[in-house]
Amino acid sequence: SSGINAEYGGEYYDKVTEGRVSIQDEFQRNKRQKLGEGHILLKEELTPTILQTFRSAVAPRQILNQWLIANGFSEPTYSTVEHNRIFTGYLKIDNDTFVMEGDFKNKRTAIQAVAYAYCMKHHIELRHYKTGPKSNR
Repeated sequence: SSGINAEYGGEYYDKVTEGRVSIQDEFQRNKRQKLGEGHILLKEELTPTILQTFRSAVAPRQILNQWLIANGFSEPTYSTVEHNRIFTGYLKIDNDTFVMEGDFKNKRTAIQAVAYAYCMKHHIELRHYKTGPKSNR
């Protein structure tokens, strides 16, 4: 088999790699268009440090829910779509649906990510908000 590699080697490999890259680019473009269809697309840089906060007491989903209720919005609904074990998070507030661009390995992270991106876009501080008499603090 080393003879075949030497004979076809570099040129063939370059063509295949080039083809693969352009297919992936096209897939990402199509995915972006689909995500944006009828939804508001959120983009936010997620560092490992930020991802770590998703497991803390000030997890973005909890913070966002408190903030929305404290500010007279209806309670949001979250959903995910899974494709090849990669999850995309969706957030619906009143009549608007937001989607977070990114590849997440589980539902929980995808949902926290879309909540986090919404908070960042709307300058909502990641802290607890009082939501009225229900809270006994």
